[in-house]
Amino acid sequence: MRHIKNYGIVKKAMKAYFDRELEQAKRAFEALNGTYGNPKCFDKEHNCYRLSNDAAYHSKGYVVTAEDVENARNRIEKSIPADMEWWAKRLDSADKAGKMREINIRVEWSRNRLYGSNPHATAWLCFEDDKYGSQTGMGEGSATGCGYDKRSSAVHEALCFCTKKRDQYGRNAAAMAARASLDRFVIEHGEALWTEYAVERTPMPHFCFGGKGMSVFTRLFRQIGCQPCGNPVKDYLIDYHESQRGADVYHVIRKDRV
Repeated sequence: MRHIKNYGIVKKAMKAYFDRELEQAKRAFEALNGTYGNPKCFDKEHNCYRLSNDAAYHSKGYVVTAEDVENARNRIEKSIPADMEWWAKRLDSADKAGKMREINIRVEWSRNRLYGSNPHATAWLCFEDDKYGSQTGMGEGSATGCGYDKRSSAVHEALCFCTKKRDQYGRNAAAMAARASLDRFVIEHGEALWTEYAVERTPMPHFCFGGKGMSVFTRLFRQIGCQPCGNPVKDYLIDYHESQRGADVYHVIRKDRV
């Protein structure tokens, strides 16, 4: 079976990441389990058990409870295996995904008396499809509050293409396929893209720029009509407009479609 570019590198890195997580979780469990109920670790003055040495996730003197031990066991037996399965499925989905053609993003703003202007982002990602030629998946995101970049948070949420039970199956399926296509885009562009601030490398490379500012996303592509300026993505272009009033629009398109 032929895989997408960098598939083997990412799969190997994912295995190494979860191996480290599992090993660290086992060390944490051993430390907590060896402390709780151990008379040598009992603090008579405060009627509790305390770690005698630094351990994974906790420092010396940490108060250990039965709940801590159970949580540490669940992390080994349930949480980490579930995360491994989820990310493995996401990588396999990216491996089978159609190549991304373009992304259209629209951010509209509304006023809130407490938090000022709040964005609502809608993203449409068009990707190649063997059966229909092409398909489009839609995602939505919003942000409120203060003290962080709300525009990039809303756009990032939209590009996660989260599905809802109340949505029709066709829309959910298209959204999941769109996310897989975006994951394929990130994986296939390799180290030049993976080292960017807009990308999180663990457990596999994927976009993660909520709250970081839209410039960490727009700088990845050469803007249409402008000269190259160290942009890591060479085969896609961007055109965007961030308005003082009204809506912000972003359009990422593959060069061979311009």
